Amino acid sequence: MKRKIKGFTLIEMIVVITIIGILSGVLVPSLIGYTKRAKVAVAIADAKTIKTAIESSLMSRFVINKSGDNISGAFNKVLYLDQRTDKKFKDRETEIVGAFTNKSWYNYKKKINSNGPSQIIDTVIAAGLDETVSEEWKAGKSGANPLGYGSKGTCSDYLKAENTNFGLIVVYNKDFTVRMLQIYRKDILVTYINGEYIANTNQDAHFVGTNVWSTIYTDVGNTSFGESYKVSLSNQQIGSNGNLGGWY
Repeated sequence: MKRKIKGFTLIEMIVVITIIGILSGVLVPSLIGYTKRAKVAVAIADAKTIKTAIESSLMSRFVINKSGDNISGAFNKVLYLDQRTDKKFKDRETEIVGAFTNKSWYNYKKKINSNGPSQIIDTVIAAGLDETVSEEWKAGKSGANPLGYGSKGTCSDYLKAENTNFGLIVVYNKDFTVRMLQIYRKDILVTYINGEYIANTNQDAHFVGTNVWSTIYTDVGNTSFGESYKVSLSNQQIGSNGNLGGWY
């Protein structure tokens, strides 16, 4: 005698499909959100490692071992702390810093060496990063400075134009601590500023460039910290004559 096989009725099928749809609607966004948070956490952890590597390398060479290199000329980048445009450079409130960008990395990788003060510090930072970062960072096509993509393009545009897999900007103080850092990798821009790390996952994320640093906060919908609205990095540097000349 043949056993009668009982299947699902149409109503039962509809109920099952409805339940699956409800569960998908609840679980999928949660899983996507969890994945995104995990990626951001990794990106911030990497940025912390990079910052530590830079500071450790600089401290080891110039503070602990007290090398005899003449590096005072490396601190020739200008932070404007006064945004009044009716003042001349020497009349504005400024802070003098040093900087390391993809261009510095490019020169290091391509062995474009120089004994200048900036290049001495660049080599120390690059070597420290080389020892710390496990993945291979591409040197890029031309070594263009990512700061130029502060308002004329996005971080993603920079990576495509340069055929590289990262964008890096480091502003360091005379005591060899990092003043500001931006690292863009894997579609996430992480910025270290004012003692905290800010992640920007927007598709139109851009490097700060010559914009005031408060935009780092407002780009992600936060309120700017302290007087960041006053601070911006000049697109020029101090020349040997004390005047501002070309940089990026």
